Amino acid sequence: MKILVINRQKEVIGQIAAVLASVEPVIRYYDSGLDGLLAARIESFDLIVCSTDLPVITGFELVRSLRNSSINKSTPVIFLADELNHKTTYLSHILGAAATVKLNDEQLEGALQKQKVYFESKGPSQFQDIFPGYSLN
Repeated sequence: MKILVINRQKEVIGQIAAVLASVEPVIRYYDSGLDGLLAARIESFDLIVCSTDLPVITGFELVRSLRNSSINKSTPVIFLADELNHKTTYLSHILGAAATVKLNDEQLEGALQKQKVYFESKGPSQFQDIFPGYSLN
């Protein structure tokens, strides 16, 4: 499982890695929206976990750009927000997010568990199923 994490806090990576340990994730981490966007334009990911409040460009702008033109058009996205309000929920829904959770909340673990179940159900050949000929090694 290959995950793109775009967040200012490195603790988030540890939390994600701990929840998804059984699917042996490869995690690419960026603390800037622009860097995350550039990475997502050239590399395929199975999951994107992205903060809504990022430096340079917001998480919403990043995902909107990916949805419009990128190899990660349909990649599941989990948004992390400092505060859940109507605007955050609405934008997440419009962009097709798999989940929007409050940062540092147990909801993150729940959202990750749902994605974990999906990837575990795909079995060890998940990358070959999704990206024929692609190898993580």
